[in-house]
Amino acid sequence: MKSLLALFLFLTSPVQLFAQRLGHPQSSFLAFTHVTVIDMTGAPPKPNTTVLIAGNRIAAVGPNRRVRIPRGAQTIDATGMFLIPGLWDMHVHALRPERVDYFFPLFIANGVTGIREMGTTAAGFAALQRLRLGIAAGTRTGPRIIAAGRILDGARPAVPENSIPFSNDEEARQAVRDLKQGGADFIKVYDGIPRSSYLAIVEETKKQRIPFAGHVPTEITSFEASDLGQKSFEHLGNILRSCSTLEPKVIDERAYATMSPVDKPNDFSAIPKRIAARTSVELDTYSEQKCIGLFARFVRNETWQVPTLVTKQVGTFVDSVRSADDPRRRYVPAPVLESWKPENNMFFKYRTSEFVQTRKQLYQKELELVGTMHRAGVRFMTGTDTPGAYLYPGFSLHDELALFVQAGFTTFEALQAATRNPAEYLNRLNELGTVEKGKLADLVLLEANPLEDINNTKKIAAVVFDGRYLSREARAKMLLEIEAAFRKK
Repeated sequence: MKSLLALFLFLTSPVQLFAQRLGHPQSSFLAFTHVTVIDMTGAPPKPNTTVLIAGNRIAAVGPNRRVRIPRGAQTIDATGMFLIPGLWDMHVHALRPERVDYFFPLFIANGVTGIREMGTTAAGFAALQRLRLGIAAGTRTGPRIIAAGRILDGARPAVPENSIPFSNDEEARQAVRDLKQGGADFIKVYDGIPRSSYLAIVEETKKQRIPFAGHVPTEITSFEASDLGQKSFEHLGNILRSCSTLEPKVIDERAYATMSPVDKPNDFSAIPKRIAARTSVELDTYSEQKCIGLFARFVRNETWQVPTLVTKQVGTFVDSVRSADDPRRRYVPAPVLESWKPENNMFFKYRTSEFVQTRKQLYQKELELVGTMHRAGVRFMTGTDTPGAYLYPGFSLHDELALFVQAGFTTFEALQAATRNPAEYLNRLNELGTVEKGKLADLVLLEANPLEDINNTKKIAAVVFDGRYLSREARAKMLLEIEAAFRKK
């Protein structure tokens, strides 16, 4: 692991040198003129607008003839272009030291000016404050960071290097206190937390006045997690299981009764069989009426959803994804690309034909559930679960936006899920999420209208992050330097 870390740091050092050259514009003022502003407040697009930035704040938004541009301001003629707020990826794992130096520039190059870190190593969490200071000072290119720190997942966590193990309720409470003291913005809960410990964590987060979010533990229903105040569900939690006409214990009994006795409980090759059998029962016993009640509960409790549709899509169709000629792979280190191949990846290598078929049925059902929840008034945010297999920092957020539209969101609603909604969720709508006077200057300049085609969010002409201007040319150079760094080996 240490040698791999050293390799990554060596490869990415040119990227960091480039990051250190970026800063605020030479002038303290930056202006976009003749631009169409999609401010995400709900107002119609504003054509022929000037947006003036002073330092790292939006100083004015108004018709070209009414906004006075100070002498010496850096002025960008944005005729025919569209300005939107910076995008947020609300589910990433980016803070590991071997990832930061190339993940962060890729986020910015793709207009992702904010991320929510959903679990990292002790070393990654320890570096959080230093990273934030470097980004704020302009010595490092990177997004705003909201971070959970390490994950809470019981005594035998699924991802030990990212987790704080605990064996009783008091240790779980202490972990909450330690995370808050260490600078965590929220607590991330995971599948393996025992019921009593989950309840203890909920109680402790309320005492400490820190939100909790994440997976819905196996021993907790979606109804309970929502009622107890879990602020967001990742990957749709266990909604399908909670909407079954059967109790969870009966689901498992019925599923595992179909399996061969030779399948060993701790045999990795048996895991896809168990997942396929359980998912099949859940799909067959789905109750629309029960889910209608659950979604009403989400609306009442303000339980947010981060479905990470793109990672579900990749996991479902990984063979076709792998065979596609994807130019984004040039921005990923060769060892990581190798680890993504199904024959090398523990999430894919043991798949059975039954698992693959059931996964396709599940994916279609989950797309349907997202659309149904949205129509019911449940709140959503975009997230990718980067760096899962065949997911690309920054780039994959645009794929997630397209999948939101496929699930039934309008293009405007999808954009809200990546801009205004995260700001509202984070209680920072007073300074982020829309293009308005006084807001922090996190912006993306697009060559085409994203309201006409959501894929136009990929047509990035420039990015502004905390008032710093990344031009088309600088963005292209940054991407080339990342690509060149990974070609050295």
